[in-house]
Amino acid sequence: MKKRIWLIIAAAAFIFITAFVFYENSFAMNEKEVVMETADGTLSGIVTTPKKESIKGIVLFVHGDGPQNATYDGGYRPLMERFAKQGYASISWDKPGVGQSEGNWLHQSMNDRAKEVEYVIKWAKKEHNLQSKQIILWGASQAGWVIPKVMTDRTDITASILVGPAINWMRQGRYNTLQTLKETNASQEQIQKTIEKEDEQNKLLEEGAAFRAYQKKTDDQEMTKDRYEFIQKNMKADATSDIKRIQSPIYLVLAQNDRNVDSAETKRIYEKEVAPQWLHIQTIRDVEHSMLNPLIHHSNALITLASIAAPKDFLLSQAYLDHCEHILEQLKTPSH
Repeated sequence: MKKRIWLIIAAAAFIFITAFVFYENSFAMNEKEVVMETADGTLSGIVTTPKKESIKGIVLFVHGDGPQNATYDGGYRPLMERFAKQGYASISWDKPGVGQSEGNWLHQSMNDRAKEVEYVIKWAKKEHNLQSKQIILWGASQAGWVIPKVMTDRTDITASILVGPAINWMRQGRYNTLQTLKETNASQEQIQKTIEKEDEQNKLLEEGAAFRAYQKKTDDQEMTKDRYEFIQKNMKADATSDIKRIQSPIYLVLAQNDRNVDSAETKRIYEKEVAPQWLHIQTIRDVEHSMLNPLIHHSNALITLASIAAPKDFLLSQAYLDHCEHILEQLKTPSH
């Protein structure tokens, strides 16, 4: 009898867990694979649309750093679902050289990335099922150097949502280095040695040293040739001049505990350079740069488990998702 009861309990638990995982991975939106032609090659991507509502606008997802695919390995879907609930379609694509997209993202400058976004906007405008008066750019981290370039002097961008954007490439790198050392309780001597080594590397990059000369002088075995040239091409990036020229709403979403980007500097410069009527700033409490759920962001095992078993409700900060959804809820009202 006891064995039978335990079998029933085990079966019920299995059914519950299976149903829960199925729900967490079933998003209330339609998802379609697309191919977009650009002057620099074909981009593979996805378009998500509301299941029931007519499309009120489109959101273009602009990646941060790294070899990202269209869904950020599924990490974008919870946000795309929130946007779909507000009647917005989402468009995202594999970076060049990722998935079926042609090219190599490490060969791109920030200007190249901005042109890529502009090609996608042109593509979206030609798609009859995506016709909309509202085009919103969402972007994270490195997209903070891309989106302001796209928005400059344009009147067809309704608004942008910038999540944890940096201002200056070199200052951002130094900030990240110092925060990482602080987290590991490095001694003053260790900090000094690390900064001296980083300064040596940066000097070689600035001087345009060849990759082999860089490797020989620094013994940096982690750096690849493509990555080295990518940094050389972009290390002078600074968003300030582009930010000054933006004439449409910017929703700045900052992380309270960002170790990658200096949120205080980003906030200060946006407040200085952007007209008050365009700027909206929200800091999400207790989160880090990735906007992950604060309960799991210090555990790779929990992050992996959440991304597989419960991405909808447990992977990302719910406060972050709520805020992004609220932005679109505001934008679809006549007053906006």
